Amino acid sequence: MAESNVQMYGAPPVPIRCAACPMMKMIGRAMYTSNNDHLNQPRGDCYCRHPEAEAAFRLILPRASRAISFIAHTKGGSNEPDIKTAPRWCPRMLACKPREIGKEDAAGIIERRHPYGLFFLKDGSVYVGIDNSDGNAWTEEFSMKRKCLEWLTGEGRES
Repeated sequence: MAESNVQMYGAPPVPIRCAACPMMKMIGRAMYTSNNDHLNQPRGDCYCRHPEAEAAFRLILPRASRAISFIAHTKGGSNEPDIKTAPRWCPRMLACKPREIGKEDAAGIIERRHPYGLFFLKDGSVYVGIDNSDGNAWTEEFSMKRKCLEWLTGEGRES
């Protein structure tokens, strides 16, 4: 299922934390001013450098006005983002936990094969599961949401 992502980026820790993620990079710091001269260093800007970060960000926050794949600022004097877990658009979380999406997003994922992850939508009386954990966008229809989520997470699959 998500074997290629797991092999490439490692199995995500539970819970996923940006501060511990190798894909988080701090890209610069603010200038020294009279407001931050009491700190060793001014705050920094943390961004996700995961290959799927931009596609995941645009899927979850299509009209966001802030910088793409921005995670958080650091606390002054620190090099870790001031966030306890991970943003909801985290590509590593999308690869682990099924997320409900709309028809337009589903069509985009199936057409472009990005972002990687597990997705589902309700289309009339059926649930459609999209397993794009390996970039192949496997789809399956189910009459019950529970069955769809079981298929996406691999529960009940024969080995």
